[in-house]
Amino acid sequence: MDVEGTLSLFEWRPLQVSACSSEPAPEPEAVAVAVAVVVAAPTLVPAPAPARAAVPARSTEPMVLVFDCETTGTDRVRDQVIELCVQQGLAEGAPSTVWRIKPAVSIHPGAQAVHGISMEELEGCPTFADVAAEITALFATADVIIGYNLAFDIDMLQAEYARIGQPLLDFSTTKIVDPFRLWQQCEPRSLQHAHQRFVGGEFAAAHTASADVAATGRVLAGMLRHFELDGQDWDQIASKADPLGAQRAQWVGPSRHLRWEGEVIVLGFGKHGGAPVHELAAGPDRSFLKWVVEKDFPVHVAEVCKAALDLTGDAFLSWARDRYGVPAPTSRPPFAK
Repeated sequence: MDVEGTLSLFEWRPLQVSACSSEPAPEPEAVAVAVAVVVAAPTLVPAPAPARAAVPARSTEPMVLVFDCETTGTDRVRDQVIELCVQQGLAEGAPSTVWRIKPAVSIHPGAQAVHGISMEELEGCPTFADVAAEITALFATADVIIGYNLAFDIDMLQAEYARIGQPLLDFSTTKIVDPFRLWQQCEPRSLQHAHQRFVGGEFAAAHTASADVAATGRVLAGMLRHFELDGQDWDQIASKADPLGAQRAQWVGPSRHLRWEGEVIVLGFGKHGGAPVHELAAGPDRSFLKWVVEKDFPVHVAEVCKAALDLTGDAFLSWARDRYGVPAPTSRPPFAK
């Protein structure tokens, strides 16, 4: 889902569909996504589960995945992913996999007006926990991740893993390329013109994950040609187009909750944002870390906070350097003792 206000974007193409799917709904009237929540009480109709697209064998070429999410709304804490499409490569007609996912919360009417997916269509679909391992396995093949304005989509996916208590997706060694950011860097424009500017022609079926993914691949391929970046390696492209950029180099694990500042780990969220974790654990506000450990934060965040509570300052910092001295988004990094 693109939350930067882009409406009526991309044309529909049939794809291989995974997990749970239904015939595409008629194109909805494009509207802004609101923040209120309503409870849907639909008639429940299960949908069939077609076979998944096979992941191609790795080659010497970088594995490029283009992805997009549709969600129940825009609240990163409450709302959930209901559709995920992952395309393998930039080429027109590249193989794609689509998951339809049954959420535990209702779909906001503003969101439904944008993507056209109803609770009735999702009733027979798996939960995120049911397909999490498949999604992790597919993303693990990626050398390069591409998505239009993808910071929101990454946050929503990572929130799903945190919600089910599993390690977050590992993007620590993955190049991230956002065509929206690339466009801003090379020729700042509004998103509405991207497809017509770099692909040509009108487009329809905006804000379905499969249509957005297909169009994102076309737009980036057109951008690379237009800005004479075609043929450059993904390191150079990602240096212009990664929306998280230098921030990720400081992260402890795969999310912005904790980061390195010099030799210490500090909180990146909440009322104690910026406070060294080991100092917070030794002070009068250590109950905040206990609260983090008990809540549904990502696995690595709870692990670090618990270690800070259990160890003295020097012992904690020694443990942290050993455990998270390099990006370590996995549950058990290969370098951990």
